[in-house]
Amino acid sequence: MKADVKKGDDVIVSVRLKHKATGKPVTDAVIVQTRIDMSPDAMGEMASPVTAVPSNEPGVYSFKTDLSMAGRWLLSIAAKVQGEAETVVGKITFRATR
Repeated sequence: MKADVKKGDDVIVSVRLKHKATGKPVTDAVIVQTRIDMSPDAMGEMASPVTAVPSNEPGVYSFKTDLSMAGRWLLSIAAKVQGEAETVVGKITFRATR
């Protein structure tokens, strides 16, 4: 994921999921939960709606959201990955710019 994304409505945020042991893209993950919030140290609790959108690149998962303010945002993802007993959870912090 790029560290900086332009703020605005209908922004596309993409993340690449890789298998930790092999470094290969995870192409068959089932995203079970996503959430995007203004980073607590930046503003406090301020969530934005997140919608999955198609991606043409293997192992890349894309989401449409509204980034209403410039600053730090936190994307949280939970995914079911084939071969993993537990749900895989990741959190990515990025910056929305003007």
